[in-house]
This record gives sequence, C-alpha cells and structure tokens, in this order.
Amino acid sequence: MSSPKSIFLLMLITIMAITILPPDVQSARTSKINDSKLCPGSSPVTKPAAPCNIQCFRADPVCGANGVTYTCGCAEAHCNGVRVVKLGPC
Repeated sequence: MSSPKSIFLLMLITIMAITILPPDVQSARTSKINDSKLCPGSSPVTKPAAPCNIQCFRADPVCGANGVTYTCGCAEAHCNGVRVVKLGPC
C-alpha cells in the first residue's frame, strides 16, 4: 500500500503540472506574430495589454489577417496583435 505522504506528493505534483503547463488554446492566443517578409526589420510581437497609441505622419496601409486595413502600417497592425498578410489596403 502507498503511504499517505506519497499519495499527497503525487497529488501535489499533478496539481502543479496542471496549473503550470498552459493548454493549447492559451498558447495559440499568445503565439507570436511573424510576418518579417512583409514587414522587414520588425521582430515578432505579441498583443500588448495596453491600448495602442500609434502616431503616423504618412499613410502606409497594410492588410491584417483579420481583414482590417491599418493605415499606419506594420507598427499599427502589430500593436493591435494582428499579423500582416498584404502590403496595401485590404
């Protein structure tokens, strides 16, 4: 028979594994955006917690994976957590 200490330890390890390891859905939400072919010089980013405050001085529209045109270009799309699928408007 197993001792109460070993049962407790096994339960504790199981609970820790469940809480520490993220489910596939969570990892999909936080997946990094990588569209470096369309937006050279940009590094993969994740959606920020705070709202975006992009100020652009010239229009450089790009089309996001969500079908929205981002007038200020790659920086605005990335700030909103959207991958760029096309240069120019959607």
